[in-house]
Amino acid sequence: MRNNKGFMKHELITVILILLVIFAFLFYLFLGGLSKQKVDTMKENAVTFSKTVVANIASFHNIDTVYLGEAIDEKLIEGIKSPVGGGDCSISESKVTFKDGNPLVTLRCGDYLIDSENVNATDKMKIYKVGKWEEKKLENGEEKTLYNCKKDKKLVYDEYYEELYFVSRINKDNDTEYYFVKDIKDTCEVVSKKFYRTKELQD
Repeated sequence: MRNNKGFMKHELITVILILLVIFAFLFYLFLGGLSKQKVDTMKENAVTFSKTVVANIASFHNIDTVYLGEAIDEKLIEGIKSPVGGGDCSISESKVTFKDGNPLVTLRCGDYLIDSENVNATDKMKIYKVGKWEEKKLENGEEKTLYNCKKDKKLVYDEYYEELYFVSRINKDNDTEYYFVKDIKDTCEVVSKKFYRTKELQD
């Protein structure tokens, strides 16, 4: 026969477990709402960046593709704080490209990416979670050729860049006016590698 003391102990454990389940569920809902807020902020930042570039397009050397780093250099915008992690959004991957005269924005913040999206349809903007670029080939990964250059057999930059941002850095650091990698002559020895990363669409 179970005594009252033992029964109360069993009841208390049951109540605690129920409360823990309820707390975990509420915490999950809270994080979900917070996540949506961060996603909305990232989309708003992408739109602001794009509109700034469009309004000041004459300020840039290559008006077909403008990077966040270039907009910052022109003092048209400050660095964009990442709403989905610490630090700033990438100045070398975030860009505005123009297709048939329409701006498409890419914004990389931490592990999250808005990739070539129409700024006039923020509700339809897709967000991806991406890994770091690495040289090891991934089975279902994204592939891209990135660039650096050598002087005196040493790499000039600490990382490899997309072609047009790499050209932009070369122009900035050497007071040149190249448009594409193939145009670079005598400034440095251009080196390129294929890099890979994971890319998963977020719900």
